[in-house]
Amino acid sequence: MNERRSFFSSPAGGVMTREVGAITGELELHSTVDEDGALALRVRYAGADEWYAVEGGPYRLRDARDAEVLHEVLVAILNRPAA
Repeated sequence: MNERRSFFSSPAGGVMTREVGAITGELELHSTVDEDGALALRVRYAGADEWYAVEGGPYRLRDARDAEVLHEVLVAILNRPAA
């Protein structure tokens, strides 16, 4: 299983989660992908214990090797300032 974590500041409007709606502030993104390409995206407040599923999905990659690049792209998108 490929696993990555990154800290970032939320975009305007936050990150939408299934459990609690939008969360904002200093966050951590956790992505995992299994050998079949099933991708799981979770987010939490930086330093918190509880993770939340990012709204959307299910996600599946055609090639599990793309997981690292996808994680970095997601962090860049989620961390960009408002237009």
